Amino acid sequence: MKKRWLLLLLMGSTFLAAACGISPGEEADQGNAAQNEETNSADGEQQDIVESQVNDEYYRPVITEGAYQPSQSRGITLRLNSNVNLESFETGLMRLSQKYFPIEDHFFQEGQFLPSGTVTHWLQRESENYPEGLNPEDNGKVEEDERNPIYLQTLLEQDYYVQTDEGLELAGISIGLGMNKIDYYRKEQFGSTFESEISRKELLEQGQRMADEIVSRMRSMEEIPDVPIVVGIFEQSPSDDLAGGVYIAESSAPSGADSVNGWTQLNHRKAVFPLAGTESNEGNSFANFKSEVESFFPNLSGVVGIASYVDDQLIDMSINITTQFYGEGEMIAFTQFVNDAAETYLPMNIPIEITIDSIDGVEAFLFRETGSNEFRGHIFN
Repeated sequence: MKKRWLLLLLMGSTFLAAACGISPGEEADQGNAAQNEETNSADGEQQDIVESQVNDEYYRPVITEGAYQPSQSRGITLRLNSNVNLESFETGLMRLSQKYFPIEDHFFQEGQFLPSGTVTHWLQRESENYPEGLNPEDNGKVEEDERNPIYLQTLLEQDYYVQTDEGLELAGISIGLGMNKIDYYRKEQFGSTFESEISRKELLEQGQRMADEIVSRMRSMEEIPDVPIVVGIFEQSPSDDLAGGVYIAESSAPSGADSVNGWTQLNHRKAVFPLAGTESNEGNSFANFKSEVESFFPNLSGVVGIASYVDDQLIDMSINITTQFYGEGEMIAFTQFVNDAAETYLPMNIPIEITIDSIDGVEAFLFRETGSNEFRGHIFN
């Protein structure tokens, strides 16, 4: 959940509360107590580890020469067709990576080995100009059933390190393949946008083929150490979908292997409330929460919840409340009421985040961590 991660970093932290259990001035346990251990990378750059961990659900970052290093292919993930797909793509790969690189003894850095130009070429259609293009060549067709679609929309690299006596050492690399469920394309001569739907079976076949090719290419790059490479296949949702996509398959290539070692299909899905209805316990809980909130504050534009499931088990929920904003006192009262309603009606024992928006942006944020019974939060001035 990216919003909770950003809030924990920015808050430092001032938490709200009154009767509802959020108290002003409460400080994060480790907010300003970051301590770094200095090491040196292979190319002589000094690499540090941020020892403080604001939440045990997130990796501690690696910093180089005292600064956070963005990905070498920064911005390419923006090719996904919505912000919710982008967030699910990035955080979902971190979640998959935990199975191979446990949070307690691994450190995270955005991808530093695949240059932007290389990734851009790989995302092209195979052609004379782009012989390394992973997408099929353009057959010149426009009709949905005849056109070769763009399968691979974007690619994401994440690097994971361990601390050794000699310093930081790369433990593995994770690669996310952002695949299209629907290929949107425009032909100027027709003046309109077309859609080509790609079946799950075809998407998986193409993703698995591309994964083997990518791993093989990475093994041939001298600058990339011989470490395990984890690959996840992400099926991005349609552009008008509120929930975002999910990872549908994962695999890994052990050190020295030029291809992945078998695939595990994943049973991940998302549901949007109230669209999903009250057929489930969590759907009914959300309906009660929504009704309670709407009865307190009439100027609401919408209350929408997104639930994430793994193997049909609810693992987290995020809720967005859009409202008109007239004054600070009104927003404080409303946020405290939302806090009480959330503790009363929403499912227990899962992490939940609630964002309260207005036309001016985010007004307030509440979240509950795994294993906690109380929400914490912040009202933005």
